Amino acid sequence: MLSHGIPKALEYETLVQTFPDPLNVGTEVSAQLILFAEIGCSALLILGLLGRFAAVTLFIAMMVAAFVQHFDDAWATRELPLLYASVYACLALTGPGSTSIDGWFRRKVFDTEEPASPKPRPAQPEAPQ
Repeated sequence: MLSHGIPKALEYETLVQTFPDPLNVGTEVSAQLILFAEIGCSALLILGLLGRFAAVTLFIAMMVAAFVQHFDDAWATRELPLLYASVYACLALTGPGSTSIDGWFRRKVFDTEEPASPKPRPAQPEAPQ
């Protein structure tokens, strides 16, 4: 998505004048939202940081592009956003990999060396009666 977002950011002044407003929040806010998704969330995915959040955000952006912005267009026009959306859905469902910053953080914070169940008590000898 960086290859889609960076050219938009470089032409920001012209972009906010002509950007579509599929969510009725204003053209500038719509442009800022898509720039956040395409640049910010793509960078987060590359870094492996907040992977599920970034993937869900990009999934929503691609679904809006496919079914709101390109609603009246042919399916061929929706094909690329839907392809991207399917990849982001998979990433959102499976989560970050073990080599991501999220994976490292999860291992350091949530994984413990203690066993899941406590050790059984040693058997106490019975007192003679």
